[in-house]
Amino acid sequence: MARTSSALAGFVAGVVVAASTTAIAVTGAATTGTDLGSRTTTWLTVKVADAMGTRDTLTWVPTGSFAGSAEERVPRYPMTPIQGKDTKELKLSAVRNEQVSAQLAIASGHRLRDVKAVVGDLTGPGGAKLSGADTQVRFVRYVPVQRSKSEVDWSATIDQVSSGKEVSGDRNPDVVADPLEERSSVDVPAYAAQPLWFTFHIPGRARPGTYTGTVEVDADGRAQAHYPLTIDVADASVPDPKDYSFFLDVWAQPETIARNHGVELWSDEHWKLIGAYDRDLASRGQKVINTTIVDNPWHHQWSLGTRASQTATPYTSMVGWKWNGKTFSFDFGRWDKYVRTARGAGLGPDIGAFSMLAFQDREHLTYTDTSTGRTVYENVDLGGSRWREAWGAFLPAFEKHLKAKGWLEDTWLSFDERPVDTMTVVRNFVHEVAPVFDDRISVAGSISTEGVASNLSVDWGGIDAMTKEKAAERRRAGKITTFYVYGAPAHPNTLTFSPAVESRMLPWISAQRGLDGFLRWSYNSWTSDPFKQPVHIFTQGDEYLVYPGKDGPMSSIRWEQLKEGIEDYELVAELRRKDGGADSAALTEALATATRGPDGRTKDVGDIETARTAVVKGLTK
Repeated sequence: MARTSSALAGFVAGVVVAASTTAIAVTGAATTGTDLGSRTTTWLTVKVADAMGTRDTLTWVPTGSFAGSAEERVPRYPMTPIQGKDTKELKLSAVRNEQVSAQLAIASGHRLRDVKAVVGDLTGPGGAKLSGADTQVRFVRYVPVQRSKSEVDWSATIDQVSSGKEVSGDRNPDVVADPLEERSSVDVPAYAAQPLWFTFHIPGRARPGTYTGTVEVDADGRAQAHYPLTIDVADASVPDPKDYSFFLDVWAQPETIARNHGVELWSDEHWKLIGAYDRDLASRGQKVINTTIVDNPWHHQWSLGTRASQTATPYTSMVGWKWNGKTFSFDFGRWDKYVRTARGAGLGPDIGAFSMLAFQDREHLTYTDTSTGRTVYENVDLGGSRWREAWGAFLPAFEKHLKAKGWLEDTWLSFDERPVDTMTVVRNFVHEVAPVFDDRISVAGSISTEGVASNLSVDWGGIDAMTKEKAAERRRAGKITTFYVYGAPAHPNTLTFSPAVESRMLPWISAQRGLDGFLRWSYNSWTSDPFKQPVHIFTQGDEYLVYPGKDGPMSSIRWEQLKEGIEDYELVAELRRKDGGADSAALTEALATATRGPDGRTKDVGDIETARTAVVKGLTK
């Protein structure tokens, strides 16, 4: 999913965007890991020391409020006076069965060793406890900032997205906070900030009331800060992710999992890793198992006949296509295993099949010629005789196979940003050869395809035209309506340097507009090393939401914030059910508060907590 233009005319197949030519600053000398950009220059040291107001060790609460501390990214090198260093108490509010994230940060005029945090047990009403061991403590990691080729023309630029606070450094390179690394402790360079990311998991059976405990931050073998912690647990809850009403559709790519973890594609090790990523998606309530039924559905014609995938690692087909000179045949074995693996991890029940249409390229077929054993790449015309022959064979075979598996009612024919005239050709053909799929067409793209798509994710440019009334009408007809962002708009978005509050805000926008959920085109379409070279073609972070970790995904600030926004959406949905489907004046105001100012650079990050408090109050009164 992308926009293209003549600005990308220099793209060459197989060549990724080079850090040396596209980074904001030279990245060749950068180190990796949590020490990225640790060699501070004198002017930078002076700036950070001024912001800290001391050369001693300092801890602080970003934003000044623990409850809102996760709504912004902490710069590696703070340049303005640090807010929150005078905050002495940590306070959070929560409901049952949810997660709540927050941050503390530490910096010093000398190198800190073995930085870690200890969360004690919290004691609540009647001696009830929240175990400190259930709190996950991760370390925010910094990645280099790079410009992308797509910024030349159509997509949001770093300058349009970042306030300047998120991105910091001496341009050798500049860095931004995003990955959340799981480790026992971390060393921190002098005059560099290190955020500690806390994720509090509130049990589904937690007794409502006020819980108190402590958080201690240690470094150099001794306590550096000690905070009293209070968590108020309301008498309300969110459902388990499998029961979320929010329709989340994030597109995962199995090929990059194999490449970035250094295992053979479709090996046993690869399938185990796919399961780990599937479980992560399921923890967010992902509703769709997105599959490929052709080779490289995001093949792209760039310029002067150059054709290559828009992802650094091309997608492959999960369905084997064969041609014996007279007829096509299909092997669904890998496709079936992918669906079974995903369902075993809790994904679905929906299955997306990409795609009968090429993405911004000429229509083509890829198959094995059984007479020679060779792979054939054949250009065809949309609606032409060869196209009709191939898809006229595939669709009935696919229908028969899905019926045998019991998956027919869950499967969608999926399309990415295809124009309505093209989609009309497909719809008419589907009706002709496999009408069972008439109401199983899913489109991410223009609202002009609304009449074709029973599952429509409308792009940001058309979101205003998808009125609450139209979305409600579609819902009554059993149709699904969501929205998506990509390299645009500048705000709100989930780009690597987007203000963190924007990822939390996106589900609120869906709730406020009466939509069913949210779609994002790529969960993990990484370069060969997103920690060193985070950009392939598109704006940084457009191509992935998580990072490759040790044995599965490494989360990000964006991914955690999106999860908590989805939990907020579930609370709004529960309040609507309680009130008989109508929005009270208080809920209307809460939705307006949460979504006002979609530009996170100037948004009051307290808006989300204010709105959420009002929703919880409505549920508990």
